[in-house]
Amino acid sequence: MAVGDHPLAQALAHHHGQFAKALQGLSRQIERDYFAHVLLCRLLLIYDLQVAGFLAQGDRWYLHNQLGQPAPGAAGSFFSTFLQPLCHQGFSLPTAERPQKLQPAIGDVPYLSSPLLAALPLEQRSPHLDLPDEPLEQFLGWLAEHPWQRDEGTAQGAEEEVAVISRSALAAAWECLLAAVPGKATATSAAHLEAIGQQTIEAHMGRAIADYTASSAPPTLAALSSVMSDDLCVHLIARVLPSLSILDPACGSGRLLLMALARLQGIYQACWAHAQQSTQPQLQAWVRSLQALAGSPQWAWTQQIMTQNLYGVDVRPAAIAVTQTQLWLRLLSTVKPGDGLPLLPNLDFNMVAGNALIGFIRVDEESFDQIVPKRSKTAEEPETVLQGNLLQLLAAASYRDTLAEKQIRVEHYRAQTQAMGLEGGIPEYVQREFLRDRIEAVNAAAQQKLNGLLFETLSRQLGILVKEPQASGRPRRRLLTPADIEALQPCHWGFVFNHIIAQGGFDLIITQPPEGTLRPRTDEFYRLHAELFEQLAIPLSAFRRSRRQILQQHPELANHWGIYAGRIACLRDYVRRSKDFAQLQAATLQRSISFRQLLAARCAALVKAGSIAPYLE
Repeated sequence: MAVGDHPLAQALAHHHGQFAKALQGLSRQIERDYFAHVLLCRLLLIYDLQVAGFLAQGDRWYLHNQLGQPAPGAAGSFFSTFLQPLCHQGFSLPTAERPQKLQPAIGDVPYLSSPLLAALPLEQRSPHLDLPDEPLEQFLGWLAEHPWQRDEGTAQGAEEEVAVISRSALAAAWECLLAAVPGKATATSAAHLEAIGQQTIEAHMGRAIADYTASSAPPTLAALSSVMSDDLCVHLIARVLPSLSILDPACGSGRLLLMALARLQGIYQACWAHAQQSTQPQLQAWVRSLQALAGSPQWAWTQQIMTQNLYGVDVRPAAIAVTQTQLWLRLLSTVKPGDGLPLLPNLDFNMVAGNALIGFIRVDEESFDQIVPKRSKTAEEPETVLQGNLLQLLAAASYRDTLAEKQIRVEHYRAQTQAMGLEGGIPEYVQREFLRDRIEAVNAAAQQKLNGLLFETLSRQLGILVKEPQASGRPRRRLLTPADIEALQPCHWGFVFNHIIAQGGFDLIITQPPEGTLRPRTDEFYRLHAELFEQLAIPLSAFRRSRRQILQQHPELANHWGIYAGRIACLRDYVRRSKDFAQLQAATLQRSISFRQLLAARCAALVKAGSIAPYLE
């Protein structure tokens, strides 16, 4: 079902456009588009808490009431005086740490500690960011017109008319909205998702169960309860499920990851039903441990699936925000107000913004610390260039030390260590923020260093030049720069997901490749430079129709097009020369290389040997 045929997708697209158009304080259209997605995600998350009765002693009209009755003396928009403080200082701080003036205005709201709700770097560097009340009024009014369904129950499939906003309908709408080719987007039907799940997750789990039970015929997940035993249950919850890794390297809205989550939830539910009736000591201990946690047992294993089993990559930060939000909404479905609301898990370690097609899958530790350039004709010995000397951060750190530091900090963050609090009286939320900032610092420094190593690989080893098309018709050739590498947004799998790559790769890869081929796209370029096109009064339709003539008439546009197209040509040359795509190179001498071919080659290198072949929709 395309966007135009999906009422919910149409509505989200409309309100996203209204937000992006009305946002003030952001000069670039690409920033307004991104923050409009973030704002939609925040509002949907808050609205779900509102409907569930988690806000202000069960006020199920919380946002609507606050918008209709601004706080006394509040001067400014609802966004600046209420919504931003609610997110940044309400949901992002424990009650005792919130500003005294804010508490009466926002009332009793839970501390969630979600990076989505905290002040984003974009907000921090945009002090004049604001949004008029009207688009928010329209969006909240639209939400109020449709029943909001927190559990799936009898949820409608993506192919039906959407009158109720269910989790599945919302996922289908986001899938349409975030498609790589606007106007051609379709939502995967519920029946097709079921078939994908059977071919991937069910096949993998069936094989694992059959291997353990020495059965000749793997059982279906629907029949799991009938073959469940104490030994099998322990095997699943202690070994199989905790170690399972599922990747979508082009996750988009997260639709396939949501399907995987639902199936793994079903397996845990079958194990839970068996364990509650069992007298086996290990299963009894598992039941007691889940019952002792804040929230429901379903919350506990859903959070575990999200942080230990599911992984996603997408080049668009907006897609990562949407994927994380949808996962959080599924998690919130497992808890009722009476159960209490634990902190939302940080999914930044699992859902990563980056280009899946470029970056190191396995990092050569020696190369990370030391780069040996090509021998010149006059040099007797190759000059040794220490990559660490090129950067101030991590200048003396080895790759192994960097990985160890990151892993320690991630483990401390996830465990919400109390050591600092016990010794120095530092509040838990400060510990969490401190550790998160330190993890980000390590990641940023390592990314910079790995990008430098990739620059050396492309420029020196592969001899890649940037070929920028010119209005005259003859391309300009220039040397590759570090800025070109950064613009490609590499995902360095060997660092970001080191614990999985070190074990041989991902157990399952399920993805839907973008349509089309690796080439400059008129619509994408227009979106990247929308402000300039607006200044020149050139509509998208005209640029599609007369791109060459327009570029000849406007040198500034032509320069931007050259940089944009040159970097894509650089990526195409990388594919044709890199050993990572060796199996493609005989077939990619032709001009076009499809994204499907590229992702298939990438997935083949990321999947664990002996696993089910990557599924590319």
